[in-house]
Amino acid sequence: MDTLTGRTIKALKAHIVEHKLGKGHKLGSLNELSKQFAVSRTVIREAVSALKSDGVIEARHGVGVFVRDMPQAEDSNSYDAELALAPLRRLKTSFMDLLELRMAFEVHAAGLAATRRSWAQESNIWNAIHQFEASLDDEAALDQLDFVFHRSIAEATNNGAFIEFFNLMSLQILPQPAFSKALNPALITPEYIQNTVTEHRAISDAISSGNAEQAREAMRAHLNRSHLRYRGFSDGTTSPLSNLAQ
Repeated sequence: MDTLTGRTIKALKAHIVEHKLGKGHKLGSLNELSKQFAVSRTVIREAVSALKSDGVIEARHGVGVFVRDMPQAEDSNSYDAELALAPLRRLKTSFMDLLELRMAFEVHAAGLAATRRSWAQESNIWNAIHQFEASLDDEAALDQLDFVFHRSIAEATNNGAFIEFFNLMSLQILPQPAFSKALNPALITPEYIQNTVTEHRAISDAISSGNAEQAREAMRAHLNRSHLRYRGFSDGTTSPLSNLAQ
């Protein structure tokens, strides 16, 4: 269930358990939940539908989404990292702070991937790029494929801690929707998306060549462009996407 919808399902469950929300507690409308968990309405609708099938929540038309029953772990003796680390995953901070955290993490990950990736992992990175380039007119697909690209690099570090951290923090490190022209028409332009393609390829070329320093620099340039572009639309404390980090 390592998809955006799957991670949102886990996040919703963790939210209910962590806050001990009982039967009948209103979680919010689909729009409110979409903003709270920083995903599109399509993703939150799919997550709600899945949890309705599991008997965890119920949706009342025109009213909102409510808790129906507390999620139960499959094995009460097992350690559920998703629930235990839920507070970390939903860290409350500014979008710009998260971009800086992302840079520290992913720049180093790109360097490790350049020296440790397997042939299969390298192929996964390039497959994500090719699918991204084939989906430039599909905003929802771009969000998912951008996630897959960065996750593939984390996996190519062959470092379990890097992979687990990425999986736990991805809802915050990679806010969704990131490529919505409707939400950010001044920011998400054809040029912006094409630059993303170019930068993805530069990162992947460096990883494929085994050049760790070049891979780190390419990733730093990629993330720094986003950092500066978002800050250019802000007053120094918020960004056009700052609401997605709430």
